[in-house]
Amino acid sequence: MAAATPDPDAGPSGSALWRPFLARAVIAAVFGLVTIFWREPSTLVMSVAGGLYLLLTGVVYLWLHRVRQWRHRSLLADIGGGLLLGAGIASLVFVDDRSYAIAGAVALAVAGVAELVRGLTLRGHAAARDLLVVGVVGIGTGVILPFVEPLGAHALLGVTGGGALLSAVVLGIAALSYRHDSALSAPDASGAQGESEPVN
Repeated sequence: MAAATPDPDAGPSGSALWRPFLARAVIAAVFGLVTIFWREPSTLVMSVAGGLYLLLTGVVYLWLHRVRQWRHRSLLADIGGGLLLGAGIASLVFVDDRSYAIAGAVALAVAGVAELVRGLTLRGHAAARDLLVVGVVGIGTGVILPFVEPLGAHALLGVTGGGALLSAVVLGIAALSYRHDSALSAPDASGAQGESEPVN
């Protein structure tokens, strides 16, 4: 079955996305594994691990949503990325469950909404479905966090880490797929550029 031709106005090709997708996947996977194997995390561990996760995710999130080939820059995505950075800093500075829960909830939910909206607007684009899934995961994680705050650091890390692992799987598969597709198309592109012009 022939692949659908992407809308040129929809956004960047997969080749422009695989690096930020893979970076986010690695960050999310490492954090998710930490939350699984750290049996009894203290509030300090939660604040440092969770804060670094939110901070690094915010950096890569802004990288992804500022890829120059996007036709339209998303103000909502910029806000989401900024909130992730702010939530990461707040978690590192204010070492308590409530700060982590509230800051993380707002940042993850808004960033998730931004990716959901971008995914809905990228009809026919390879990244649309991935952004939709990751957006829903972010929104869900953000909505749940305040409700588990009374249960302490272990529950907060568990919810955030679960969302991170789901995102890591989606983003990792997408990144490898985009990388594979770009590698396959590279010889064709170089061959086309290397053709000599016909002699008159």
